[in-house]
Amino acid sequence: MADTPTDTDLDGPLSPDDIGDESFKLALNALLAAHQSQLEDDLKQAKDPERLKAELLKVLPDCEQEFAFADRLFEGFMKEDVAVRLLPEQALQLLGPRENWRWCLLHLRCCLIFGWLVCRRPRNFRAFNYLLYRYWRCVREVIGQPVATPPRADEVKDFNTLVHLAAAAYRPYLTDQLATVDFPSGIPDEVLNGQIDCFDGEAGAAEVFERLLTPETAQALLGEKAFAAHSRLPWFWFCRCWCLCAMRLGCCLAGAKNSLDIARCLAWYRRCLRQCFRPLTCALTGPNACTDEEIQAALGALVVPVTGTAAGAGFSHYVLEWSLNGITWHASDFRYPPIPPGAGVQGNSPVFGGLLALFDTSLLNPGLYFLRLTVSSVTGAVCVATHTFELSKKDVRILGVDGYSAMDTSWVDPGARFIETVPALCARPASTSEVSFGGCLSVQGGAFVGGCEQRTVKRYTLDYKPGFETDCSSGGWVNFWSVDYSTPVQNRFINRRTDFSTLTSVWAADCMVAPPPLPLCGPPPFRSVPDALLIASCWQSKVSTCGLSGLFTLRLLVEATDGSSYCDTQRVWIDNKTPCAMIRIDAVPKCADLFISQFATPPDCSVPWTLPVSGIAYDELIDPMQPFARPNDNFDHYVLTLTKQGGGTLQLPVMGPGGACFYGTQRVGNPGADCTPCVPHGLPASATIGTLAMFDLRALDAVCSSQVPYPVPANFTLRRQECCVYQFDLWVYDRTITSSGVHWAHDSWPIKICNDLPCPPGADETTCARLPGQ
Repeated sequence: MADTPTDTDLDGPLSPDDIGDESFKLALNALLAAHQSQLEDDLKQAKDPERLKAELLKVLPDCEQEFAFADRLFEGFMKEDVAVRLLPEQALQLLGPRENWRWCLLHLRCCLIFGWLVCRRPRNFRAFNYLLYRYWRCVREVIGQPVATPPRADEVKDFNTLVHLAAAAYRPYLTDQLATVDFPSGIPDEVLNGQIDCFDGEAGAAEVFERLLTPETAQALLGEKAFAAHSRLPWFWFCRCWCLCAMRLGCCLAGAKNSLDIARCLAWYRRCLRQCFRPLTCALTGPNACTDEEIQAALGALVVPVTGTAAGAGFSHYVLEWSLNGITWHASDFRYPPIPPGAGVQGNSPVFGGLLALFDTSLLNPGLYFLRLTVSSVTGAVCVATHTFELSKKDVRILGVDGYSAMDTSWVDPGARFIETVPALCARPASTSEVSFGGCLSVQGGAFVGGCEQRTVKRYTLDYKPGFETDCSSGGWVNFWSVDYSTPVQNRFINRRTDFSTLTSVWAADCMVAPPPLPLCGPPPFRSVPDALLIASCWQSKVSTCGLSGLFTLRLLVEATDGSSYCDTQRVWIDNKTPCAMIRIDAVPKCADLFISQFATPPDCSVPWTLPVSGIAYDELIDPMQPFARPNDNFDHYVLTLTKQGGGTLQLPVMGPGGACFYGTQRVGNPGADCTPCVPHGLPASATIGTLAMFDLRALDAVCSSQVPYPVPANFTLRRQECCVYQFDLWVYDRTITSSGVHWAHDSWPIKICNDLPCPPGADETTCARLPGQ
């Protein structure tokens, strides 16, 4: 129901014209009579405590009593002769014979009671939907299409639609309340200077009604067929406007404390009906002059509010457009109320001196913009207004580290995390966790403010602070970059940091048109101008053996030439602790001879010939004071290989949870205390050695290699009575992202392996190096 009055002066001071005629007196008497009867009954109970106690013992109050009471209360006021007395003359002329629009008059009772019940006592959204359900049933009854018992599938669909539309209408009220609770810093001043009083927020319910009464709601309320029939009537728009006025009246009466309040509600109701017939009006009042973008978290966008008026008799809808030259117009990029969701291609509810839409400027450039508002009525009449403003882009945001930008929420969320999908590996399931970065970190994002001549970027700085912090003004920040735009050459557009630029502090020379005495960098007049071009660079976060390591917050501060400043923060895990890899074969020293016969006991191909491979595969927790979980537990896996000199390479299976796998997903051993440099074979006495794998030497024997449960390269094995040099290698990986890949560590253990097992009878040169008789 789009045609609704939204004047901000509906509740303003009254005049004799609002209350000074017989029609108002008649309607007021009807309202006061109903309330008087109720008040007299309450007074009798107050004077008779025994009667009051008897009433308490009868039955508990229920919803049906509420609705029955509302019916009695408004029965006299909703009689046809009374209900039409306050209609303006334009309405009576538009409506014509009463028998043509009696259903509209009857459905006003539903609107009035719905508004009264919603505002009668504080209710949550669930209760609001129950009242909406009763309102829907009431409307269906008065138009002669009562809801079936149980409801039909099409009726269930209509009510589901109503609930979702109600959620969209109700959400801005909740969002506003939550924002007030989350950011209460301005409330004390507003209370002390009189901006907040005991009536603050009373318009909230009326605004919910206005957002609820959309064309989509009208169709779901009436049903598809009834809506198609009634919506063609020339006065249908007024019926919808009348309904909203009745809801506002019901809400006002629910809070009335005395007869004066009742009279005031009725006067505002009459004014509301008159506003339905105000001339079609359009005006754009904002944005003005130089306007900054705002972050709209609910939409995940940069926006500029567009304000003004779009209302009047027969209001149908309004459309906003933007242009760069006042000639070519675009209707895209506007987010119409309710916000959220900010969907649709037009505004369906009239607005007077309020928000028309949010202009999504996320992908637009700074500069001069033309705006055009077109308001349409059901008669085909239009009203057009135009406006101009200068868009000042405020692109101050950290979007990535080392080029990595995947986040779990939008960048506008102060708690947004860089995340990755950790793939399944062996028995380890896939998971999603926060990412860590290490070494020399590059930072990507925007550090730009501008678009209006009086404001450009003066400098930007990058700082870090241990822990998670969202308050840019708090203490404890450590600066690591500062970039000043101090010369005309540096202020060129090429040096502006926007979108996913690398935020850098390194100035370099640029080859450009310049006068002597600068050195030539090409044919004249091209010369090398120093400190003229920002070039990509990174911040060395590894300031010691382990650090920085842990959860940190990066802060980007941008200072403009007009003295204004802007800030963004981004949490980031930093890991400068590299893994530790150490491997050894306890059976033999490095480069010594290992004889297979020592392990093939018996030398039977049907049983494993086990060689233990020992060592350390370890990665410290990034922060030992934090939980043993990702991203703090950053260990990923280790890999063991055995390579034959001049031959093939075999990846060794690793025993672990779930059985054998070719990747070790569990730490093995421990190099000692935290931050101990991992120097293989030179570790402190506190280090512990574990078993990395149990290698089956049958894989090396040309006779028995086919018995191991994995394929062995043909050029990898040893014939009987043959020796060769092999090297065991260990690689250990964590998941920290660096500019050169992830962290890893490596160690090796070379030995000479001799297959000294006897040649089997009938062996040939493929299985034995020394055949009988040789």
